[in-house]
Amino acid sequence: MQKSFLLLLIFWLLSISDSKLWAQGRQDPYPGCSSILIETRLSGAAAFGSWSRHIESQGLRLDRTDPTLLQLNTLPISIKKMNCEYFIESKVTDNGTILVQLNWRTLTTDSTTNRPPSFQKWTYGAEKKSVAFTLYNEIMRVVDTFGNYLIWYSR
Repeated sequence: MQKSFLLLLIFWLLSISDSKLWAQGRQDPYPGCSSILIETRLSGAAAFGSWSRHIESQGLRLDRTDPTLLQLNTLPISIKKMNCEYFIESKVTDNGTILVQLNWRTLTTDSTTNRPPSFQKWTYGAEKKSVAFTLYNEIMRVVDTFGNYLIWYSR
């Protein structure tokens, strides 16, 4: 009986470890993850209000907010040493989980259009001194000071 339970448990763990929806804990961001999930366990409206106030308290300016849809975007934030800028896009679920995604672009203008390229979705990269790693550190400064909440990563 114990052997069959153990085998069933191992099979279940292996089956969910392959799932694309599998999120990893705070200590384990993985290359390719593009979303940071903050599990607040507050109501959606309370989490949205707390998160938007926290972002503003960190010196970041809000661009668009929609309290009905529980979504907000910041104005672009420049990182001169990496010659890029990014903005934070957040969506809050009804159960208070905050989905944080970053969009970034280089500030080098395109020679044909004379404008910076369009924003692209950020994905985590562990290579030090890369834009992806720098952006991860930037957003985690904001997330870590938000409160004592569970943090997860997903694609």
